[in-house]
Amino acid sequence: MRPEDISALVLAGGFSRRMGCDKAALLLGGKTLLERQTEKLRRLGIRDIMLSGCREAPEDCHAVEDVFPHRGPLSGIHACLLAAEYPACLVLSVDVPLVPEDTLRKLVESHRREVEPGITVLRHGEKIEPLLAVYDNELRWAAERILRSEKTAVMRLLDAYTVHTVDYTGDEFQLTNCNTPEAYAKIAAYCEANREENLQARIKQHTDGCL
Repeated sequence: MRPEDISALVLAGGFSRRMGCDKAALLLGGKTLLERQTEKLRRLGIRDIMLSGCREAPEDCHAVEDVFPHRGPLSGIHACLLAAEYPACLVLSVDVPLVPEDTLRKLVESHRREVEPGITVLRHGEKIEPLLAVYDNELRWAAERILRSEKTAVMRLLDAYTVHTVDYTGDEFQLTNCNTPEAYAKIAAYCEANREENLQARIKQHTDGCL
């Protein structure tokens, strides 16, 4: 699918017990984690951007409340599938701030609308990332059935439908979850190191061009 033909949702809720504060509001490179994720989606050309678990939506985004509150990330996915303007949704967790924009583009472009509803999910090694995936909107009814049961893990939805995978071949650290202060510190240090490295590369390029 083309990015302009798909909706997107950023999962920005949760209790952040391990972090001890709102993860979406953490600063990284002068921007909040939420800002970093929504900017990636805008650059991809996605026009319908929904936020789950966020009361105040940035410009060009809109907050969507859960129909089944406090039932985990599947409740956010379900509510946004109901509210989506387009036939499929790119799901992006706010706490994976380093996931490359090109990876999200590849997920979207790899998704195919078929006779039966399906899911396209990112895979690295033997692990799949259900919160970095594209879901067909028809799955909202199956999600509702799961949410009405006792066990509401997102993986139950993946186990019930056709799943296509997209292999991630980039830097594994870029898929690190920012769930604890320790993880946040490591991610911030990674960003600073790469910023300095990129700055030195630009200076060298400029200097070489002046010789």
